[in-house]
Amino acid sequence: MDCCAHEGPGGGDARFDIKKVADGVYAAVASPAYKVNCNTAIIENADGVVVVDTHSKPSAAKEAYPAAYPDAEIVTNQITREAMLKKGLKRIQDHVRQVPGEIAKLKADIQAASPAQRGKLEAELRLAESYLGEVRALKPTLPTIAFEKTMKLYRRDREIHLLHLGRAHTEGDVFVYLPQEKVVITGDAMIGWTPYMGDGYPEDWAGTLDNLAQLDFTHIIMGHGDVTGREWLNTFRSYVHDMVEAVRHEAATGATLDEVKQRVTAKLAPRYEKPFSAYGDYRPWRTGVLANVERTFAMVS
Repeated sequence: MDCCAHEGPGGGDARFDIKKVADGVYAAVASPAYKVNCNTAIIENADGVVVVDTHSKPSAAKEAYPAAYPDAEIVTNQITREAMLKKGLKRIQDHVRQVPGEIAKLKADIQAASPAQRGKLEAELRLAESYLGEVRALKPTLPTIAFEKTMKLYRRDREIHLLHLGRAHTEGDVFVYLPQEKVVITGDAMIGWTPYMGDGYPEDWAGTLDNLAQLDFTHIIMGHGDVTGREWLNTFRSYVHDMVEAVRHEAATGATLDEVKQRVTAKLAPRYEKPFSAYGDYRPWRTGVLANVERTFAMVS
């Protein structure tokens, strides 16, 4: 059930809808946007809240959390904390370098666009310029608590499990499991469209989702896309497995990367293009699968 809609101070690409998943458990589902924004899960407790993920655009979180909870603890596993130290600052610097090029291209596209196209491009330009201003000022905060494989939080009548089930979207994916409410929160290890694997581990991903499937749950709050159930876990896991196996098979024949991209896309399209296109042209499946094949090919060949 939809509760309400909110929009962060940065505007349209920080908008999200609050949806109740269980008693005291809510998903802030981010609207598809030019600069992608991630979902957040909110778990209410007698002494405060646990927030899982804080959105990927700074303006979606920077006012709400520090103001309401200045002494909030930030919890993750040790792998992720180390990755933030080693890679986080570089990733921010990469965005600072790359976004001006995106802005220049948008300005050129606007000049060449038809009147019907111009409005959408101008909106994207405003979002890109806003994002660049935010990311230039971004100062990441490191976790204050780190765990290894498993951590449990007990909040009176609520039990919260933090689990590292293996590598998937990153080396240190953390799944949050609420056993009483039968809810699991996956981050980008599961999303509503084709997964991004640029930092991921395609060969491990399906096995990690198999570990997730061993838990008793009915609702999944994903990193992107609407709240879903076990049926999407089955589809998502099958896509990752079938894509990896198809790339392995083609690479073993000595095919080039371009040949593998063409053959694997053709093989997977009849089964997966439609379910992974539920959000229309947003993050199109064929673009995503080509990037997934390229990442996998580099790891298996």
